[in-house]
Amino acid sequence: MPSALLISYGGYPATASSLTPDNGLANLAGALAEIGYEPHIRDFATVSFMRRMFPQKLTIQLRVRAAELMASAGAPTPEQVRQLKDLDAMVGAHQQAQLELIAAEVIDEVRKLTPDFVGMKLWNGDGFTGSVFIAERLREQFPDLPIHAGGPQCSWFGESIYRRTDAFTSLTHGEGEEVIKALAENARGQRGLESIPGVIYRDGGHIVRNELGDGLDMNSLPEPIYDESVYPAMAGDEKIKIIVLDDSRGCPYQCAFCMHPIESGNRLRTARAGLLVDRMQQMGERYGVRAFRFSGSSTPGNLMARVAAEVLRRELDVIYTCFGHFRSADPDHFGLMARSGLHAIFFGIESGCQEVLEKAVGKKVDLNSVKETVLAAQRAGIFVVASMIVPLPFDTEETIRESLEFLAEVRPDSVPVQFPGVVPPTPWGQEPERYGFDVDPEELAMVGMDYKIKLLFPPSMWEPAPYRLDGMDFAQFTARTLRFAQQLEDRGILVGVPDDNALIARCAGMSARDFRDRTRLWCTIGDADAMGTMVAAANRNIVRR
Repeated sequence: MPSALLISYGGYPATASSLTPDNGLANLAGALAEIGYEPHIRDFATVSFMRRMFPQKLTIQLRVRAAELMASAGAPTPEQVRQLKDLDAMVGAHQQAQLELIAAEVIDEVRKLTPDFVGMKLWNGDGFTGSVFIAERLREQFPDLPIHAGGPQCSWFGESIYRRTDAFTSLTHGEGEEVIKALAENARGQRGLESIPGVIYRDGGHIVRNELGDGLDMNSLPEPIYDESVYPAMAGDEKIKIIVLDDSRGCPYQCAFCMHPIESGNRLRTARAGLLVDRMQQMGERYGVRAFRFSGSSTPGNLMARVAAEVLRRELDVIYTCFGHFRSADPDHFGLMARSGLHAIFFGIESGCQEVLEKAVGKKVDLNSVKETVLAAQRAGIFVVASMIVPLPFDTEETIRESLEFLAEVRPDSVPVQFPGVVPPTPWGQEPERYGFDVDPEELAMVGMDYKIKLLFPPSMWEPAPYRLDGMDFAQFTARTLRFAQQLEDRGILVGVPDDNALIARCAGMSARDFRDRTRLWCTIGDADAMGTMVAAANRNIVRR
């Protein structure tokens, strides 16, 4: 039987969310199974991988340093910074040595499986650097092996990846479920890359980008595969077994910072409510799973209301989260959704100033209706997450204060606060001057691909992002981000818990705040034992044994 090896190397996990199963890989495995292929998934985001990438002796040292930092007020002292930098360098050296071993293990696996091709999901930061390292080692050993890449980085940086490496036979910049079937035909010599929509490839000295296809029918997605024989990382308590369901793709709203319309088109495509509940029921019957997250970035409120009604009709015991949009959310539906098992809903607010929201983001949301929607969801018992970007283009101290007062009045259960990130294909990346960004497009692409989050340090001490906003450099505008987040905390508003984290916390029997603080610490100091204990506790409430 022909086979393919699918690899996801996301680097050292920065959050507990990294430990949830990869629905993209499971979908691709299902697509390959439909055409008679034997898929093999190698997902490195596990508790054991976290333990492997962070030696215990350094965890012990960092636990002491972390305690000192939490006990002291203000920024770390120069001596504390020096110690942290030394420890960070030791962690980096250890992880590079492990990456060498991992690449050798992947090479051995390819020799054993002799797959028709390898597919790699490219993440950012360490995930991108490590994936390229593995791909280049594979290319050295197997010069004729097709190695295809997909995932977020291919959509974000596209052709620029070929300036970084020649290891990949093609890059998929759109939806992968149909593309991977065509790549299987290509591996068997039945189809040329030039005929496959949504791929980027080298043709001699030229780079060719094929246009995207029409977009998949969401009711025709393959059935995802999470069997341990295909997806070994699903065994035991290596992963937090919350399954992501694809309810919709495409987004008609086209916010200026957002990649979703670029990755999957600006036409909203939705799956039938009955099919989505079928999938929930199937996942429960096959794998014992009762916890889910719906993936759509602008899931219509009426779709989730139909899902909720069908869950209740079938009397399913499930708990789940979803995205929402203020333009389609109906407060009258929240009671029904909560009774069906909806624990948390994620809304993007981005700004509490109507003028900035429209000018900087292009988001057609009436802030006057936001408070009513949030309160209605909270009255139904739903954990409401409302994200913010601070500072946005055109923000001033006054408009940021307006956003702060708006949130103090609305009081969501959690507010993830992000600094403004510029991604090349978005309006911010394509027309930076219009929004007040000073960007070198070439530098943005080359630096952005490998950009790493340094868990041991605050953003102001990370490598500076290669752009400025309204004359502010990275340290200056991220200082505003951190100050805004602290001001929210000072007002009793929880910061930094997205909907999936709220669900994991609920399943693990932890408060959202305790979960945030503890898992941040565990990821920072490499405490895989504590993380593993939490994962096992969550799975006891997720999986029916």
